[in-house]
Amino acid sequence: MVSLEETKLYTGLEYDLSRENHREAIARVIRKLLNHILNNSEDDTKSLFLIIKIVGDLLQFQGSHKHEFDSRWKSFNLVKKSMENRLHGKKQHIRALLIDRVMLQHELRTLTVEGCEYKKIHQDMIRDLLRLSTSSYSQVRNKAQQTFFAALGAYNFCCRDIIPLVLEFLRPDRQDVTQQQFKGALYCLLGNHSGVCLANLHDWDCIVQTWPAIVSSGLSKAMSLEKPSIVRLFDDLAEKIHRQYETIGLDFTIPKSCVGIAELLQRSKNPSTNQIMLSSEEIKEGLKRQQEKNADALRNYENLVNTLLDGVEQRNLPWKFEHIGIGLLSLLLRDDRVLPLRAIRFFVENLNHDAIVVRKMAISAVAGILKQLKRTHKKLTINPYEISGYPKPTQILAGDRPDNHWLHYDSKSIPRSKKEWESSYFVEKTHWGYYTWPQNMVVYADVEEQPKLGRSREDLTEAEQIIFDHFSDPKFVEQLITFLSLEDRKGKDKFNPRRFCLFKGIFRNFDDAFLPVLKPHLERLVADSHESTQRCVAEIIAGLIRGSKHWTYEKVEKLWELLCPLLRTALSNITVETYNDWGTCIATSCESRDPRKLHWLFELLLESPLSGEGGSFVDACRLYVLQGGLAQQEWRVPELLHRLLKYLEPKLTQVYKNVRERIGSVLTYIFMIDVSLPNTAPTASPRVPEFTARILEKLKPLMDVDEEIQNHVMEENGIGEEDERTQGIKLLKTILKWLMASAGRSFSTAVKEQLQLLPLFFKIAPVENDNSYDELKRDAKLCLSLMSQGLLYPHQVPLVLQVLKQTARSSSWHARYTVLTYLQTMVFYNLFIFLNNEDAVKDIRWLVISLLEDEQLEVREMAATTLSGLLQCNFLTMDSPMQIHFEQLCKTKLPKKRKRDPGSVGDTIPSAELVKRHAGVLGLGACVLSSPYDVPTWMPQLLMNLSAHLNDPQPIEMTVKKTLSNFRRTHHDNWQEHKQQFTDDQLLVLTDLLVSPCYYA
Repeated sequence: MVSLEETKLYTGLEYDLSRENHREAIARVIRKLLNHILNNSEDDTKSLFLIIKIVGDLLQFQGSHKHEFDSRWKSFNLVKKSMENRLHGKKQHIRALLIDRVMLQHELRTLTVEGCEYKKIHQDMIRDLLRLSTSSYSQVRNKAQQTFFAALGAYNFCCRDIIPLVLEFLRPDRQDVTQQQFKGALYCLLGNHSGVCLANLHDWDCIVQTWPAIVSSGLSKAMSLEKPSIVRLFDDLAEKIHRQYETIGLDFTIPKSCVGIAELLQRSKNPSTNQIMLSSEEIKEGLKRQQEKNADALRNYENLVNTLLDGVEQRNLPWKFEHIGIGLLSLLLRDDRVLPLRAIRFFVENLNHDAIVVRKMAISAVAGILKQLKRTHKKLTINPYEISGYPKPTQILAGDRPDNHWLHYDSKSIPRSKKEWESSYFVEKTHWGYYTWPQNMVVYADVEEQPKLGRSREDLTEAEQIIFDHFSDPKFVEQLITFLSLEDRKGKDKFNPRRFCLFKGIFRNFDDAFLPVLKPHLERLVADSHESTQRCVAEIIAGLIRGSKHWTYEKVEKLWELLCPLLRTALSNITVETYNDWGTCIATSCESRDPRKLHWLFELLLESPLSGEGGSFVDACRLYVLQGGLAQQEWRVPELLHRLLKYLEPKLTQVYKNVRERIGSVLTYIFMIDVSLPNTAPTASPRVPEFTARILEKLKPLMDVDEEIQNHVMEENGIGEEDERTQGIKLLKTILKWLMASAGRSFSTAVKEQLQLLPLFFKIAPVENDNSYDELKRDAKLCLSLMSQGLLYPHQVPLVLQVLKQTARSSSWHARYTVLTYLQTMVFYNLFIFLNNEDAVKDIRWLVISLLEDEQLEVREMAATTLSGLLQCNFLTMDSPMQIHFEQLCKTKLPKKRKRDPGSVGDTIPSAELVKRHAGVLGLGACVLSSPYDVPTWMPQLLMNLSAHLNDPQPIEMTVKKTLSNFRRTHHDNWQEHKQQFTDDQLLVLTDLLVSPCYYA
């Protein structure tokens, strides 16, 4: 047996037991004083505060207080952090710190080891604290409760002793309890933030008392239970129980193997146990006691359920306490024990309760009860390689392989008869077989070996009969559907997974027994376009499809004969409020299901989703619902994905924005499985390169045009012939939606064919938002931003750089400008891939420096910004050839000014010499700004060279001023250190340039 007595901490000195126990002597005196004050002058709160402190120290003080220890521990860590010297390794802390740490460790031992044995004196003091915790004065209650909670955590089993005394204050038949005592008792049950909660102890003997007492306290006539403070206390109590409750075990059994090992341990000589060997009779007695304890736990569990039911079924119980009681009952649902019949009947009846809170709890509870009543289905082990007819591969190869091809959806081989259905092996888990097969591959056995379907009432257990009787009653079902069709929170209601679980459990446990009763309601709900009714029927249909997992072929076929017309009607009545619910319904229905079992559903969803009936919104919704179903199947439906892509390709030139966005999202999921990873086989699903190649062919009319592409397509479907350019713009809009959706969801980055679209995007993306900034330009700009952040594979780098160099020669300065912004992000996101390719670094260097000499001012400035960033992250180095090149450009002679007529065209076109000189100044400025936190040896001379161009024509003058201004801003904080790098003459020139002249000079 484990000793629960107090552990004596050895401190190096022996305990002197000959002297009087001073704690006990002080406690006796203090208790007498406390009784006198409470009987004669209860309003002497200052004395009560001191007594509470003394009692707290008597119970817990072992040399230091916990809060003081925590404060010292925190201070120690701060000092340790500030004084450590890591260069000394293991000796990084000074001796004084080590002594402090040893002292703190000793204090921690004294705080945690001593003071656990529950003696008579401790019992008396804790009861005194309870008396003070229910005092008439709130401050006294507050201080006493803090000490009370600390004491509860220190002494073994004191909670069992104190709970009956606390619950005495909550008894509804007591008339002598004051409001303050009632509140104090509730606070004692609630506990503090980190301490013991008496209402939620992990002990059957305790909660079998506390939970019914909390519920029955609502019958108290003496208390004003509507008082806000008391209402809040009961809410906090219920919330804390629900948050912290952990299921308590009913059956604690020690296997024989463990008993055998324990006997061997006892006989062990190394290490020696130094304990008396237990006889076989003692071991049997221990096991017998454990069985008795298990029987007591089961008895307590059933008593608790029945007592709570007695409480909540009392007619005069206030509604709040009824809700608390039902909530506590719902916590007693277990995995290893079916709820008592009375509780099952109670929850099923409360599915039609007037209060929505009770109905919600009943729905969750009945769903859990149905899970308890679920019958075990037999499984058999199969060899997938024998089924496929292919041998086991020598190495693991993920993806579509010959040995997992039989799991694919194939319209030619889907089971269309009872014989084919029963001879097929259905694998419900979507992930099985993609990477490899489980070591023990199991599937469900034949129908004959499974639990019986189509049972009569006599074949059911008593618990199942209760549910069967209620759901066979048309009036009960009608009332239930009426309640489920009601709106809960306007605009915030969503597909409810608890309701789905309820109907899934009903159809799983009772197959199609209730379908005749539900059928008229389903037909009525589907025809109603109201949000709440559509959501209700979506939840029922999802539960029906998932619950039919183990039905026979005949039952499933009849089910789809009913569901197909219902789904067609529902999809035609879909609204803005309900399309999300139907998408969730279909996605939930297809989750972890073999697609061959759902071929009716997939064929229905693929029936012309873009038919145009109901307008663009209905088309987008049909695609959304279809996407939800196919996305759950992932790699197992390549044929359906190919069919859908073939159907969508001619429809990619949609005019309506919502349909384009939805097609883009659907395309992402169509190509989701097309990944290029090591040890991965090529996918049988549609592939991005083939699709993109076809798209590039259709976009040729736009790619061959040099001028800027404007969006002149109106948001309406034109009638008659359209030119290739208009069709191309429509197609491009959809492709942009696809690429944007893929950037965040797909498992791989852009492929080679997609990168060939970059020149087209460069031509469209705007430099700034002007009046012509529309959807096409916005999408192109965003798409470029997302693509530039994607990972590039080494073999893609030459292709990207070739595209960028090609676009840099474009006649559109917008395209040349966008090349630079794309280059910045692409290089920073793929820095190490580029650094590993010397040719790529040289190409980027050439590209940026050549664009510094662009005829367009904006392009030159962006090239300078890009160069500065690349130098700052050490992608490019500031070497002698680069500096000489920029200095040579700076020395370019400018042509003499000629007199021109004002307003002539020649005034707006810069000369080639001015552009070259400006390029040199921009290059030197980029070098200066690439070192914002230090002054390299080459920088002083560059600044002097720049200052020589301060009087050059615009835009050179402005570039020099901006560079000098930025230099002053970035080097201001450490200027005293940085100016040491300059000579006196250079400092003099720099000071003249950086310091503004005085206005009054």
